[in-house]
Amino acid sequence: MKDLKSDSPFVLALTIVKSKQDLGDGIAASDDVLICVRNEDINETHPNVISVPTQRIPAVLAEKIIAAGAEEGSSGSTTIYRGQAASSKSANGHSEIIYAVESLLAGKLGLADAIERGEFSFTARLAGNQIGTANHPEFHGTDRPDHEDLQMMNIMVRVDRGAELLGEPTVSYDHVKWVSIDKFRTMWANGKQPTDVGFTGEESFRLCIHGLCISSSADVLAVI
Repeated sequence: MKDLKSDSPFVLALTIVKSKQDLGDGIAASDDVLICVRNEDINETHPNVISVPTQRIPAVLAEKIIAAGAEEGSSGSTTIYRGQAASSKSANGHSEIIYAVESLLAGKLGLADAIERGEFSFTARLAGNQIGTANHPEFHGTDRPDHEDLQMMNIMVRVDRGAELLGEPTVSYDHVKWVSIDKFRTMWANGKQPTDVGFTGEESFRLCIHGLCISSSADVLAVI
């Protein structure tokens, strides 16, 4: 596993779950996790890829969040962390982890107004960090880099209010849907078939499942 001191840029990935369990007590296989499909018109890299929500974030913010967590070993290619949970209902933008999560939820999942009105709330904690290489085959043969070293910081987010607000397409994502963690795990272990997480055979012709983001979520969900 690569050294965490790598100077590779950070991307935030969210493992968003619907669960009645505390984040420190484990999540049930019957609980749901949010997945999405990257819009091909907006996303130059990895269009039509089944993913979890992601967003690039400043290294200084990611490093502050990771420094507050405790390393607990590894799962797959991901270093697992146990971080203190923070609630959006009691913490605010002065909490690094709440600030990071709210930024992604507002910018990529269209929840800015719901967060501002208090219609969407959540609890979040650091779950893992994966250092690896993102490949961009769509740039093969061009003057743009066809790969990039990244650090994928994964935060587990439990929705406390407003889960029904997630499920509609956004500018960033064509599909936003809840699937059971059990189905997600089956998909990951069974050749990463889109049909395992509810997509039709016809839809599956244009979709694929790969990337550091969903890989880090699979690693995190494997040990909860």
